[in-house]
Amino acid sequence: MVRAILIIGSLSLISCAQTIQPELSSEKTEQPEAVATPEQPTNPFLAGLSHKEITNIKNEAWQVYGRHWKPVATRSQYVRQPLIETLDHFGYPRELQMVPVVESSYDPYVVSSVGATGLWQLMPETASDLDVNQNKYFDGRRDIRASTLAAAKYLTRQYRRFGNWEMALAAYHLGPTAVQRRLDCHPWKPADGLRAMPLPPITKTYIRQIIGLIALHQDGLIRFPKPFATETIKVQTPVDINALQAKAELPENQIFRMNPKLKLNQYVDGKPETLSLRISKSRLKKVKQSLASTSSKHMLITVARGENLGDISKRYNTSIQLVRSNNPNIEVPLKAGQKLRLPVKLIKRFDAEENPMLKAVSGQRIVADNSSPRS
Repeated sequence: MVRAILIIGSLSLISCAQTIQPELSSEKTEQPEAVATPEQPTNPFLAGLSHKEITNIKNEAWQVYGRHWKPVATRSQYVRQPLIETLDHFGYPRELQMVPVVESSYDPYVVSSVGATGLWQLMPETASDLDVNQNKYFDGRRDIRASTLAAAKYLTRQYRRFGNWEMALAAYHLGPTAVQRRLDCHPWKPADGLRAMPLPPITKTYIRQIIGLIALHQDGLIRFPKPFATETIKVQTPVDINALQAKAELPENQIFRMNPKLKLNQYVDGKPETLSLRISKSRLKKVKQSLASTSSKHMLITVARGENLGDISKRYNTSIQLVRSNNPNIEVPLKAGQKLRLPVKLIKRFDAEENPMLKAVSGQRIVADNSSPRS
């Protein structure tokens, strides 16, 4: 993940005489080795690497990701359209689409042990430095376009600084100041080999995996499925996204999977006045019809476990009679997950329900951490 652009004050300098830890050994893969072509690779991510090295990193990447590629590829269908469009629009290399494979396994909701989130695993302070903002309504780190633009811009800046993609990726993972210190002590170029990089073992593994995936993808040994085609529409608030999904008969959480920036399920307080939502083109007509026929004066709330009508009336500072009048076919006793219809003016007074996919985050949903301590 991106490290802080400057590492200051309290961090002690590493002496050039300090020994760099040897890279952790890895088990040999039983997968057949890919055949290397005799031509010198022209892909800038592979430039300077020997054919033997490229073959080795392809095998290593396949050993780690080959058997798990299907779920990664499936998740990518929800978010790769805006990611690729962003890279293409600003002229960044498409090879960067492999970074989220290693960072987040293409799950924008995953959270690292140190609090990074999103496809590109941005820390809050780093996101702020890169003008990726968040508030009570949205988290820009999970905004596919905003986070992709920020990460690609950062990586390209490091590429120009260090002259190769290996050290650009190292700077993304370890921080540019830490990388520069190591290079000042132990100069390195791609022809020296990836195992000779003067970096911590975890950072070297991170780089080898990303470049190995790039080489596998270039050779057609792994492929992304075609992303879901979407169209962005403006939705007037107040809106209950779960209720909209149900009325439009969308698959569960589809809107949240395509719009992971959303922090809330219910947008009821007039801020923002409109939401920009990516909607599957195949479902767009149904969603628009549902929006046109949905009342803006009422919204659904979810019954929590153990709640009864008295609890609901207290939660929204209203009467049991009003709850019943807005839900004439109500079934009692209430069941957890049951939906009740209430006037928006009541819901405005209280906290709106959050994006349901964030519940897993509060349950300590953690990605396999590729991060290393700042040094």
